[in-house]
Amino acid sequence: MSIKFKLALPPLIGLFLIILLIETYWKPLQLETAKIAFEKHNQELLILGETGITQHLLDRNLASLYSSIAYIEDFHQNQWQNVTLYRESGKQIYPLLKRNFETTIKDKNFIHIVYPLSVEGTHLGHLELDLDWGNEKLRVIQDIDGIRDIFILMIIISMLLSTLSQYRIIYSPLKRLGGAVNKIISGSYNVDLPITAKDEIGELSSSFKMMMAELAFQKNALDHHSIVSTTDKDGVITYANNKFIDITGYTREELIGKTHRLVKSGVHPPEFYKKLWETITHGDIWHGELCNHTKAGKKYWVNSTIVPFLDKNGAPERYVSIRTDITKQKNIEEQLLHLANHDNLTGLSTRRLCKEYLSSALAVARRNKNKVAVLFIDLDGFKAVNDTLGHTSGDFLLVKVAERLISSIRESDMVSRIGGDEFMIILTNINNHEDAAIVAQNIITVLAIPFLIGGKNALIGASIGISLYPDNEKETEALIKSADEVMYSVKRRGKNNFAFADDV
Repeated sequence: MSIKFKLALPPLIGLFLIILLIETYWKPLQLETAKIAFEKHNQELLILGETGITQHLLDRNLASLYSSIAYIEDFHQNQWQNVTLYRESGKQIYPLLKRNFETTIKDKNFIHIVYPLSVEGTHLGHLELDLDWGNEKLRVIQDIDGIRDIFILMIIISMLLSTLSQYRIIYSPLKRLGGAVNKIISGSYNVDLPITAKDEIGELSSSFKMMMAELAFQKNALDHHSIVSTTDKDGVITYANNKFIDITGYTREELIGKTHRLVKSGVHPPEFYKKLWETITHGDIWHGELCNHTKAGKKYWVNSTIVPFLDKNGAPERYVSIRTDITKQKNIEEQLLHLANHDNLTGLSTRRLCKEYLSSALAVARRNKNKVAVLFIDLDGFKAVNDTLGHTSGDFLLVKVAERLISSIRESDMVSRIGGDEFMIILTNINNHEDAAIVAQNIITVLAIPFLIGGKNALIGASIGISLYPDNEKETEALIKSADEVMYSVKRRGKNNFAFADDV
């Protein structure tokens, strides 16, 4: 129900009750009072004519008596009807013929009067007449209605003035406050609050202004720090702050009405988003890291918190997402992780990362019933190059060796530098010894090609030990140890060759 109607309803009810009171109590009371006054006035008129009638009765002068009564009846003909005179015995002596009073008695506009005539206590008879107070009643009603209408008009004017005052003092400021609230809900804090007197509404407006200033301050601080967006219960974006627009490259018009699938990067699996939605649709807060992409396709990472707003039944009706850009942090983490897992000189993976990769490869091989090969490689003649041409040339040689090793394997395989001039290669999804032997022979061939270092040719070789899963060993460390031992066996036999664990 509108507050305007609520403000007008009490005066309307009051007006209805006043009209009801006037019509059912005050008006009948005024009519009864007027009727009594009318009857009293005519009683007084009868007193004035009583002397003449009494004298005629005493003188037994019927002619004069009839003439006096006829004159009185004629004089008051608009009000006095059916004037009748009775002797003390009850005999009618005026008029000569008996009149039928039934009609006038039933008429509510007539008042039947019985006026006794007496002299010094002696009863001489009585007068009966019908007072027609219809015209007087009509006049009284018109006067009462006029007073009533003036009274009601004054009440209506007073009510209108009161309602208009209430509208200006209460309804209008409250409506503006409501409009300000709706603007704030939509994300706009540029609102015009009503200026009112120092009353309750003024205090409310002042408090609201302070609250709005605090909210604007908090929003401004949040917008400068975080990426903020709100959605409806279906995930459709209803608000996006400037930081969201800046980081994604989309305009506000391109974001509003869409879902966050617009910035979905594809990094996370479907199960990730399914769990996210299960959390927030149950009314719980979700917190985690998300990888999104910009309009240009560039990926960025955010630390995200999604808060559901619940309705009176406890069901989410909208969501607010607060995100912090952690792309630089993630890049640093990736760089540190890369440094921890990769050789600084060659860029190859370290022994630790190679062992993790081998463990994963063995798990896949167990499911698929295929083989995995571990090739442990030690360079032959590297120390001579390092001692003759210097450590810088030795480092250059190791980089070039790494490049040739990478070119000798598939993308699904891994080559790592174990330390010094030792390397290890993991070959996945092979069928037999021959697959590993082909790779090993290819490595020996490509490494036998001279390396041009500072205008001089450097010649090296490679001793390679090979162990197979599941033929030789079935565990990570055991496979690596086996291939290492085979490599040293190859070196003892003459270097620049390869051998399998079965051959030793």
